[in-house]
Amino acid sequence: MLFKYPAKKAVFLAITLAFLLLPSGLVIDPPLIPPLDRESITAMSLMIFLVLLGKKFRILQSGSATLVLIGYLIVIVISAELNGFPVRSGNVYLPAVTHYDAFSSVLRMFLWMIPFFFGRYFLSNFKDNETIFKLLVGLGLIYSIPMLFELKMSPQLHNIFYGYHASDFIQQMRSGGFRPTVFVGHGLSLAFWFSTCVIAAYALHKNKIRYSKFSSAKILLYLMLVLLLCKTWSAFAYVLIGIYFISKLTHEKQIKWSFILSTMVLLYPITKILGLFPDEAIIDFIRGFSPERAESLAFRFKNEAVLLNRALEQPYFGWAGWGRNRLFDEYGRDAVVTDGKWIIEFGINGGVGFLFYYIIFLTPIFYAMKTLRYIEDIKERTYFSVLAIILAICIIDSVPNTGMGSMHLFLAGALLGQAESLKRLKYSTLNKNDK
Repeated sequence: MLFKYPAKKAVFLAITLAFLLLPSGLVIDPPLIPPLDRESITAMSLMIFLVLLGKKFRILQSGSATLVLIGYLIVIVISAELNGFPVRSGNVYLPAVTHYDAFSSVLRMFLWMIPFFFGRYFLSNFKDNETIFKLLVGLGLIYSIPMLFELKMSPQLHNIFYGYHASDFIQQMRSGGFRPTVFVGHGLSLAFWFSTCVIAAYALHKNKIRYSKFSSAKILLYLMLVLLLCKTWSAFAYVLIGIYFISKLTHEKQIKWSFILSTMVLLYPITKILGLFPDEAIIDFIRGFSPERAESLAFRFKNEAVLLNRALEQPYFGWAGWGRNRLFDEYGRDAVVTDGKWIIEFGINGGVGFLFYYIIFLTPIFYAMKTLRYIEDIKERTYFSVLAIILAICIIDSVPNTGMGSMHLFLAGALLGQAESLKRLKYSTLNKNDK
């Protein structure tokens, strides 16, 4: 792919296709380095091929965002060093965290962030956004074919091609039918990725960009129908919110409200700790529409409360690795279900790690809010603000779910790189004018 396409396009396709096509849940555990999954293997392979082909790229660029990232990696080390003692949960013995575990955790996080670095470097020109959005829509159209197959025949493709189901089959049963998973691994993750394709399609429609022989309106309606059939209502709600923002708000307000809603995630643990979050009121409201969804949400809130109490035993730097942030029953099984990225982060790296993690992804939206005015073309402003909306949705989705995949990391890095480039370009122009 790096031979055929420009580096920026090849990197994006490689990252996205790895997520869409490679087996989910498969982990290789070589000696001396952390376990590798499809995302980390793709990241390492891309770096190796870029070096061999003589393609220029930078991982850590200068700027406050890099300092925040380094601070987060330091927090991971501190968390590991403060957990050098074994613990027991139920009948499960959890060993002390070692210096090697600290190194392994940092390396694992660094590899996970590679798409973010690539997006920041390779997609730093806002004029490339239309190409990326077209690729997203194209991939969504192609991937909708196996999705429709699984909607009819049930999630079987991963088992047919790779010999195993990547997730619990019963979790993909919804409303008398199925949620497709294809090779992504879970219907929720696939629907969230597909919702990004739908938002990208609406951005192209907003800018009156025709895609292939079909009108942008027809493609948008088709993609929305497929997403609706996936029966993942949160993903469909994100699309509706994104469409409302794009169609009703100015570009400035789109990014402003994306930032405001994203920062509210930082308040979520505080409201939970103080007992101010209206759990019961939300559950009662949803029960009026769907008792099944209300029970599911109540189950999530219950497990979240148990995990939060566990996290508050080590509130500042968390429990580090080995699953020490979780609870196990007398048979060694997980006693609670761990879903949201926020509670995972809070439990592993504590409140300090939680803040650093979210500041990393709030920074691109903040910079975008400050630099949007430097883009004059209306169409380019639309794409730029939509990137901010997509990142905000990822941050918000990290409360109930994991929220951020490798492709979304790439787009988050792209937003940061473009905002930084706009800022540098403006300063360069002002300096020339002063001379």
